[in-house]
Amino acid sequence: MNIAVFDTETIGLEKCFCYNVGVVIANTESGEILARQEWIVEQIWHNTPLFETAYYATKKPIYIKRMRARQAKMDKWGYIMRDMRRLFQEYEVCAAYAYNRPFDEKGFNFNCDWLKTQNHFDEIPIFDIRGYVHNGLCWTQDFQDFCEVNQRFTETGNYSTTAETVYQYISNEENFEEEHTALADSVIEWEILKYCVANGCEWNANYKVYRSISRKTERELTVITREGETHNFKYEKMTFSKAKSKITLK
Repeated sequence: MNIAVFDTETIGLEKCFCYNVGVVIANTESGEILARQEWIVEQIWHNTPLFETAYYATKKPIYIKRMRARQAKMDKWGYIMRDMRRLFQEYEVCAAYAYNRPFDEKGFNFNCDWLKTQNHFDEIPIFDIRGYVHNGLCWTQDFQDFCEVNQRFTETGNYSTTAETVYQYISNEENFEEEHTALADSVIEWEILKYCVANGCEWNANYKVYRSISRKTERELTVITREGETHNFKYEKMTFSKAKSKITLK
């Protein structure tokens, strides 16, 4: 079975103008990448005031170098969609995968609507690789120990499950940095997907994506009574009911 793993780079989370698309076509039986392609979106690239607002606008020299080396192709969005469809047909791609699927789907939908082109991802199912990670990998003690040792946490203190963190874990490369260009990210996301399937997940499955993976650290609540007595309670999670004026420790 041949599948596509793809990634997009957009101007921002709300301004979903896509300027970079990357895809790898891979075979699930052999684990090999059969084809890879990267495009630069001409309409966004040449809109300098717009492109300069991109979160990763500093990556521009990387794209210039790759286009000069013919490792990436600049084209209009409609032609990129045509090329991608031809690639899917040539390799008989039956499913697509993306890390944090809603973001990439939103980018494709936004650009296809804005530029009045057909969205060929409407023709095949898309699965979220992050769901594969959340299905089992991130709950393992080994992965959580890796996060503890290497301080891989979200801003709210939960375990990080970004593609960068997960790839650091599966590759044993603690200093690996995600490039945040579409093709390079597609390649590491394929490796993450393969790892998850090799460790119990199934192809073409819609696994649940969690908002966060809670970090279970033991804490202690100290309560001092009006009489001056001190009581210590150990807990991992605290919830508060305002209606009942009740604190629950777990």
